[in-house]
Amino acid sequence: MKVKEPDLTEQIREIFGTTDAKELRQIAEDAACYRKKGNSANRSPVGRKNSFTDPQLANILALQKQGVKITEIAKKYHVSRQTIYSQIKRVHNFSEDPDVKMRMYFMNRDYLCTMIDIDFLHEKIYIKNYTDQIPLRAFGVVDNPSWNDFEYFLEDRCFPRTRDHAKEILRDMRIPFYDPLLIIEKTDGYMEGDHQWIMMVKKER
Repeated sequence: MKVKEPDLTEQIREIFGTTDAKELRQIAEDAACYRKKGNSANRSPVGRKNSFTDPQLANILALQKQGVKITEIAKKYHVSRQTIYSQIKRVHNFSEDPDVKMRMYFMNRDYLCTMIDIDFLHEKIYIKNYTDQIPLRAFGVVDNPSWNDFEYFLEDRCFPRTRDHAKEILRDMRIPFYDPLLIIEKTDGYMEGDHQWIMMVKKER
């Protein structure tokens, strides 16, 4: 029985998410550009090139969370789907500090405002702001927030402890007690009146 050869067009579509000649040409040009920029400033300590910035990675995660297909995300960044998948995997290996187990991206719509690395064991956080707009930052003008600042930030992105029928709300959310971290895992920290929210990323073991 003769084995059917795989269709080349379908292979190209599978890898790049498109068979359009113009789009494929743009992908090739962008790839060449990335290679030219592959100097030491764009590489990790082990020599691996970081072709995406933290805001871009956060944007990719946000789009994926919203249900945007990987093919569409790849088209936006003019790369293959495999590249997007590899970058998403890289996000979950975000820190060389063994005590930092979680990273939070504080977003405004699809844009990164503040990145927060969390060491629960020692109750420490490390932040980096990506916007000059103080009101959009997780901790405003504070550059070195304390653990208390972090706890206040989390609770500020939840419904109040004293809210009417709080116990019923927690029961509906299947949360045993009022814990801002657990609540945000369910709600993404969305609050009425703004477009900010929180993405949580746990480090892969």
